[in-house]
Amino acid sequence: MFVGHKKFFPAIWFCFHGLILSAFLVSLLISPKISFGTSLFEILPPSSSLHEVQKADNALGSKTGRAVTILAKADSFEKAKLAAEKLYSNYLDEEGRVNPDFFDSLTLYVDSSTIAEITKWLHENRFALIDEESRKLLVADGASEIADQALSSVYGAFSISELANLEEDPFLLSERNLHKLLDGGAASSTNMSLRDEVLFCEKDGDFYVLLRGRVSEKGSALASKKNTVKNIYDVMAGILRQAQNDGGLGSGGLDFIFSGVPFHSYESSSSAQAQISVISTVSLVLIVIVFLYIFRSIVPALVSALAVAFSCGIGFLSVLLFFRGIHVLTFVFGTTLIGTCLDYSIHYFVNWKANPDCDSGDTVRKHIFRGISLGFASTEICFAALFFAPFPLLKQVSVFLFTGLAAAYLSVVALYPMLKIPEKRDLSILNWGSRLGDVSTKRFWGIPNALVRALPLLLLILSLIVIVTNYRSLKIQNNIQELYSMSKKMLQNEITSARVLNTGASGWYFIVKADSEEKLLQKNEELSEFLDSAIDDKKLGSYLSLVQFIPSEKVQKESYLAAKNLLPLVKMQYDALGFGESGSGDGFSQSKTSGVNESAGESDAVKKTGDFVSQYEKNYRSLEKSFVHPTDSNLPSTIRDAIENLWIGEIDGAFYSCVMPLHAESEEELFFREYADSHEGIFFVNKVKDISSQLDILSKTMLKMLVFAFVIVIAILCFCYRPLLVLKIAFVPFLVTLVTAAVLLLCRIHLSFFPITALVLVFGLGLDYIIYAVEAGESKKEKKSQKLTSFAIFLSFLTTALSFGALAISTFPPVHFLGLTVFVGLLSAVIGAFCVTRT
Repeated sequence: MFVGHKKFFPAIWFCFHGLILSAFLVSLLISPKISFGTSLFEILPPSSSLHEVQKADNALGSKTGRAVTILAKADSFEKAKLAAEKLYSNYLDEEGRVNPDFFDSLTLYVDSSTIAEITKWLHENRFALIDEESRKLLVADGASEIADQALSSVYGAFSISELANLEEDPFLLSERNLHKLLDGGAASSTNMSLRDEVLFCEKDGDFYVLLRGRVSEKGSALASKKNTVKNIYDVMAGILRQAQNDGGLGSGGLDFIFSGVPFHSYESSSSAQAQISVISTVSLVLIVIVFLYIFRSIVPALVSALAVAFSCGIGFLSVLLFFRGIHVLTFVFGTTLIGTCLDYSIHYFVNWKANPDCDSGDTVRKHIFRGISLGFASTEICFAALFFAPFPLLKQVSVFLFTGLAAAYLSVVALYPMLKIPEKRDLSILNWGSRLGDVSTKRFWGIPNALVRALPLLLLILSLIVIVTNYRSLKIQNNIQELYSMSKKMLQNEITSARVLNTGASGWYFIVKADSEEKLLQKNEELSEFLDSAIDDKKLGSYLSLVQFIPSEKVQKESYLAAKNLLPLVKMQYDALGFGESGSGDGFSQSKTSGVNESAGESDAVKKTGDFVSQYEKNYRSLEKSFVHPTDSNLPSTIRDAIENLWIGEIDGAFYSCVMPLHAESEEELFFREYADSHEGIFFVNKVKDISSQLDILSKTMLKMLVFAFVIVIAILCFCYRPLLVLKIAFVPFLVTLVTAAVLLLCRIHLSFFPITALVLVFGLGLDYIIYAVEAGESKKEKKSQKLTSFAIFLSFLTTALSFGALAISTFPPVHFLGLTVFVGLLSAVIGAFCVTRT
């Protein structure tokens, strides 16, 4: 099969591939961790144009992006709770802890131990965590009112806290704090109520029991066998089957409602990967069939497939080498390599099979070298332009395509000439080429040349008419909501979850920044005052803030000093509660404080009132410098979970937190944004709008880079062709741009990031077509060569349309936009290439 060949080109091929492979292997020894991105949200640019909060926003996104909400639904509370318990138990290990392979945290029960933990914490910090209303009462000489309210609560029929701490807290400060905590933002932001140690809600005759969790990093990886979302779906299916089979739960109305980014990421990525796999497989099979039919030999198909595999492999390793990870959409963009690699292969094998003037691999290479080299250079320039975009995904795509294309080019010029020339040539290829490439004829596939030459002008006029009549829609506009279309089931889940929980999330929030933890909390308090006034003005329903749970030290000190006003009332309060000289009072101490005294080891000895007063004052003084902080390790688990998404923490020497407005009207966004803009250290973030704005900027940058790359290519071609030919070459990208823009307008697709990125790829591939066509037109003394080159261009377009344009049928919006743009662009490019070069 192989014949003699020069050693220079193969040596370059082996050096290029060996260098990348060895560099990658060495990098694994230095940094073995490799990541594979699958979530749509991972490829989006930072949501804020302010660099100082980008890292904080990313850190917040890493937390909220793994949060999930699950609602077990049934026609009775008991069935819903049982279903929730079955699901919950699947993620507990033998010791009853949450399995870290799937979840960082998962909560179902809010039992007495949870309340006791919070109560204990509030009691230990009762003087520092006095709520604002109580603090104002104390400052305004309202201490007696607090004392009377405590007595009413103690002697009343119901008290939500245990009275075991009454001896140390006769004014029930911890109970007041607990009331505020439960009735504040955290509790009032949902419709859920506590029953049988779980949170539930009844809506339209159905009962919903709530599970909340945070997916682990390992469980959020779609490539992992222990992907949490997939596992949840499997567990859910088992529970529903069991309900139908044994009737233990009853099948009537039993269901699970899922909400959260992990579920959407799984749905979008899984759908995209499945569609891409099917489309790519079918496309490759069709391409192989076309190769076998055209060349009547398995050699071109097999060698081309190996070249594509090597190219994609080198592109893949290069991305991992430079970025230590790769995103699934890089593969989508990378499928361009299939078409490009096949372009080079087709040009080689058409001459290899049907050109009688090529009697060896070296002569085939010599015959096509100028054309594919110029095409290679122009395409590489376009791919390289992607690297300078301030966007990690495009940098990955640039490296993948740039190195992969280099591998494909080297395979054709270095290894293909080693193939033995077939003894029998195929005249059928020449016959096809006669219809396409014989410019001396007066007709093109039966169409008069005059009409053929007018076709690009006709397309240009029609495109301009569409653009002019729809000029209002012709603008760079990105909307990330258009990049993901929820399934009917997922959409219904989100609607049901929002209706049941009534969290009122607005989709935007504040990020607060300060140079210390204390200043950060104080800024949160300032923002909370503003939000409280917005609530009074009916501009906001509620909000979640860190200081609703843990105020600043400044406020804690004020609370401690305000509590001093209770000291003169201590003796009177103990007497009223029955902690008197005899150890028994108005009946309360006999029935309720006896347990307290016994637990203190004083069943046989009676304290005097003075002893209680003295101990209270001692406790008060001992807690003077006892303050609570968000980073305390002894925070109750419930409080820690509540502030998890609010406390971002320290990043590069600065401290950050998040404040989330709830039940806000969209038309009030400007009101809140203006407040943030006028206050240092407070940043308003609307992720949807901000990311869309960043994509708008990025899209404009892409267009500028595209123009820059085009100018460079044309400048290079000026040294290779006559001015008239350069103008013909320049006309084709101009035609491609207008036709593509017109088709996007007709399809009601905005000129956004993905179509523009696809246009960059089309520029690289489309320039190849016109350069090959020009090369064919220049070879007027070689009619056979001219015909073969033209046929190779047509076959290149056909295979690229199959391999890449087929992605246009995908229902995943980014892939659909990409495939449609590439197909339309390449179709107009091949039409332009054939038509403008006709004599």
